[in-house]
Amino acid sequence: MKDWYKIVARTNGQAAQISVFDEIGAWGVSAKMFIADLKALGDVKKIAMDINSPGGSVFDALAMYNALRASGAEITVKVLGVAASAASLLAMAGDKIIMPENAFMMVHNPINGVYGNSEDMRDMADVLDKIGASLVSTYVARTGRTEEEVKALLAAETLMSAADAVAQGFADEVAPALNVQAVFDYDRLPTNVQALFKTAANADDASAAAAKAAAEAAAAKAAAEAAAAAATASAATPLADQVLALATEAGLADFAAHWALTVASIEAVKPLIAAAGEIRALCVLAKCPDDAAAFIKANASIEKVRDALCARLAAKSESSHIDTTSKSSNSTAGAAQPTAVSTSSIWAARNKAK
Repeated sequence: MKDWYKIVARTNGQAAQISVFDEIGAWGVSAKMFIADLKALGDVKKIAMDINSPGGSVFDALAMYNALRASGAEITVKVLGVAASAASLLAMAGDKIIMPENAFMMVHNPINGVYGNSEDMRDMADVLDKIGASLVSTYVARTGRTEEEVKALLAAETLMSAADAVAQGFADEVAPALNVQAVFDYDRLPTNVQALFKTAANADDASAAAAKAAAEAAAAKAAAEAAAAAATASAATPLADQVLALATEAGLADFAAHWALTVASIEAVKPLIAAAGEIRALCVLAKCPDDAAAFIKANASIEKVRDALCARLAAKSESSHIDTTSKSSNSTAGAAQPTAVSTSSIWAARNKAK
């Protein structure tokens, strides 16, 4: 048995479970298989049937509907994703029909394709009219709507949300949304049914886009209002107080008075305060921290401060001579002679030694 169609018997008074999760007819759940499995349940008092189907064969759906009504069981139908076309007819077998708020039901007049001559075409038109009359009577009996109202819904190929279905009498209760999704082969649906789902999807996309645009507009408005409020608050505070607050926060309160007296706006002061912190760090690195104040009060740029510090370090390096010659205590140079050497004294000392 395939997992998209299942009938499970229950005990201890629980409702038998029926699941229809594919097309009705040749490609999915056939009336013959469905009715055989339904009879195998025996005498059941309650049936819970879940549906998620795009529809299919109206004759199979009619046979399944009649078999369910003839069972005598109390039937609760839940449309988990979609009950479209013939599946909506099957859903009418429920004594109670429940639809989560994100589920759909779709009804339309019967359609068919035929190959043949003009007589074949006329015959098929008559058959479709008779099937349509059967559908109308079934929907009228379940919904309580008039024939004219139901015929109008079928002619309009109406796709209903859960709330719409309850309002039109096709369902009894809207349940909280389930995280489920209709799954079926879209390409195998009739063209007119495909068009309905495309229209609904386009409407959802347009609604989502509009909601996103509205949210972005609201966020932009809030940001603009916040900026305006900040600007108003800033304008109400004296410039000197604003400068002192920013300078103190940066640890540069000593220069607050200078900036407040020489700069016209708080926006112009902010980059000077940011630069001052880096200038002070550069001067400490160059081992001349006392020079930072002069640079800051001159509103010097960081580039100019770097150039000045580099030039100062270079000049200092050139003025300091470093002698790398090794020192030695054993000098090979003799001491300078105070007087000239006397050859006569040398000979005299030699003769005396003999």
